Amino acid sequence: MPPRKVIAVALPLLSEGEIAQVDGIRKGLDDKGYTGEVLVLGGGYETPLRHLAEQDKLAGAIGDFMGPAWLESLRRQGIALVQLGQPEQWGPVGIATVSIDLEAMAEEALDSLRAGKASSAAYLGPSGPSGSARLGAVFQTKAEAAGMAFRMIQETSGLIFGNTLRELTLPAGVLCFSDHLARLLIQTGLSIGLHAPRDLAVIGVGNSTLESLQAGIEISSFETPHWEIGRQAGRLMAGLLTGRREESIIRVIPRFHLRESSLVMKSGIDRMMAYLRGNPETEANAADLARIAGMSRRSLEKGLRASQNETPGGLLRRLRQERAEKLLRTTDLTISRVASECGYREPALFSTAFRRWTGVSPRDFRKNFLIRSSLNP
Repeated sequence: MPPRKVIAVALPLLSEGEIAQVDGIRKGLDDKGYTGEVLVLGGGYETPLRHLAEQDKLAGAIGDFMGPAWLESLRRQGIALVQLGQPEQWGPVGIATVSIDLEAMAEEALDSLRAGKASSAAYLGPSGPSGSARLGAVFQTKAEAAGMAFRMIQETSGLIFGNTLRELTLPAGVLCFSDHLARLLIQTGLSIGLHAPRDLAVIGVGNSTLESLQAGIEISSFETPHWEIGRQAGRLMAGLLTGRREESIIRVIPRFHLRESSLVMKSGIDRMMAYLRGNPETEANAADLARIAGMSRRSLEKGLRASQNETPGGLLRRLRQERAEKLLRTTDLTISRVASECGYREPALFSTAFRRWTGVSPRDFRKNFLIRSSLNP
């Protein structure tokens, strides 16, 4: 009897996020009908993986791997591989990859900071981790393309960090590689008389409640979609093992939570509109939106009609339409994923609404945009 083969999930740490990632992997495998055993390996997984491969017990491996040459040796043994991380670091190796969509992330951060009237932009993150360096480079490209002065910040020691912040053109919008760095930025800025969000509009990554509590202000942040990354990795792995692979690189868009640290707008209507932009899937009714705005329902509806000539419901529909069109133009997400990102649980309901907004189906909208782009490069 041949040895029973397993799929190894190799992760450096088993944090809460990575546990959710493992759950997502199991769901993705199940979605594709794969019922094999999943073995989770923590830090120092190289030796167990090698032993499993040598004993012909390894069908595939999913993980945040660091050695392309080592991975290539596994692949030569016929082992299916899915990398969790940025595909750019692997060059010609061509390993199937699930990663965060850094382009979409940087663009959304910049749009939010510019809407808050930031005069300049900066990125705070270490130069070492490939994800940090890549996010910083993408954010810099987009900021400079928008005509904004840009500063890359890597040093966070007290005196140097404070002097760097004093040199920024204020108000400055700063994207940070983590919520921890966002909190450090907010506290260092406060120590030299720079306040968030008045002087420094700050966005982090990680959606950490603890960091917001320690910062003394709710930190705007991108929520890492651990479960969805895992689910896509599981689906990719199942395709590799059954020969049904349709794509080798999948990028997942993180959810952006707009909060006080980058919310320069002060009026109740501005706060409500910022909430709707950051939460297009919300099921909030007019009374809920009034509470977010800090206004009575009647005052909100009257003020919104005066300033935007819209009702709360009409505004939400417009923002959902804008988000849907943007996702269809700038990403390769499936129609069902776009529907979910815009607050529609059923793709059919989304398609009906989108056709009512634009006169065409979401699929035809994307196709027409691609045709126009090819004709006008």
